[in-house]
Amino acid sequence: MAGPADASQSVLKNNRSSLKGDFTESAELYLVLHDLSGHPINVSEGLEFVQSGTNVSYVQISTIDYTQNLYGEYKATVTGGGEGIATLIPVLNGVHQAGLSTTIEFISAGTRPMNGTVSVNGANLPAASFPSQGFTGAYYQLNNDNFAPGKTAADYAFSSTASWVDVDTSGKVTFKNVGDRNAVIITATPRSGGAIYQTQVRVKGWWVNHGNNLMQLSQAENYCSNQVGNGYPLPRADLLSNGHMRREIGSLYGEWGDMGNYMKEADFYSMVYWSSNSAGAGQQYIVSLETGTQNTYQTYEFFYGACYKQI
Repeated sequence: MAGPADASQSVLKNNRSSLKGDFTESAELYLVLHDLSGHPINVSEGLEFVQSGTNVSYVQISTIDYTQNLYGEYKATVTGGGEGIATLIPVLNGVHQAGLSTTIEFISAGTRPMNGTVSVNGANLPAASFPSQGFTGAYYQLNNDNFAPGKTAADYAFSSTASWVDVDTSGKVTFKNVGDRNAVIITATPRSGGAIYQTQVRVKGWWVNHGNNLMQLSQAENYCSNQVGNGYPLPRADLLSNGHMRREIGSLYGEWGDMGNYMKEADFYSMVYWSSNSAGAGQQYIVSLETGTQNTYQTYEFFYGACYKQI
């Protein structure tokens, strides 16, 4: 029967002295336990690797591999999501074995951009460039492809650098008030270690509308110029939409889809809206904010009105 583990006959080592603190890298711990006479210490339970001294957060150590226990050899895998130097020791039934230890440095994962997509009213658009258009009451969802593999929005805590941009616990982003041209940083901080993810909200234009009111072109122009004012003219047709059912960055419909789905939050409707583009012969371009379709009608017809300001 073997005696207690002896430091001169035993060894603990790892195959990597440093790891990224984002759970993407791992190291193998290799332990040999022999007594003073070189006899292997053969156990099949009760062995574990633990941290000694100051703990590094989010270090994960696998269960022990006992397959070579006949030779007193044991293995485990280490990964982590924190930052710092972890000192690991072998413990058998609560007793530190032969004074052995090894260290692994976990290097900060840093901050990474959200390079995935956002879900916006039935379409997925790139998080890196969305949105360029905004309005009070707008909302969209940060998709899980913005985060570490295997992680979801539930694994992160969200924050925003501006009060008009709200992010809830599910990763839903809502524009609470009138925005500005300053970049707003949305940060997703992991709840259990790993990389921090960020994306920007940088809108180029802001929208207001006249609610459920039909009006002629002159009335729509007057509403934007006089009642809204402050640089909110009637918008160009290409700012309302770039084409029938085209969901892409750069226009109100393209980014936000059927605007009637924001009726409760923003008083938009699945209706046709005036643009500032004349078609000649007393006609004007109008745009459906249900489908993105452009058409022309006489200026004395009645349609809905929205106003746009470049910011």
